[in-house]
Amino acid sequence: MFRVFDTLDKKVERLLARLTSLEADNEKLKGELATARKAEKDAGDSKGAVERLEKERDQVRERLEKVIAALEAADEKKA
Repeated sequence: MFRVFDTLDKKVERLLARLTSLEADNEKLKGELATARKAEKDAGDSKGAVERLEKERDQVRERLEKVIAALEAADEKKA
């Protein structure tokens, strides 16, 4: 009779150890998920910044092309 209780006791102890291990893994994965979500948000913010900078670069390029065209026209008038 005592063997049955000893066997059950050992199985319960193993199950509790496994539960503790799984809870620790779960906490670790929650931390990794939070880190991944933050990285995804930062990447999205960076993408928006890159798009804004590209738009500004294109605007500057257009302005420079207008200035160059105006300078070339002025130079042709002098010649």
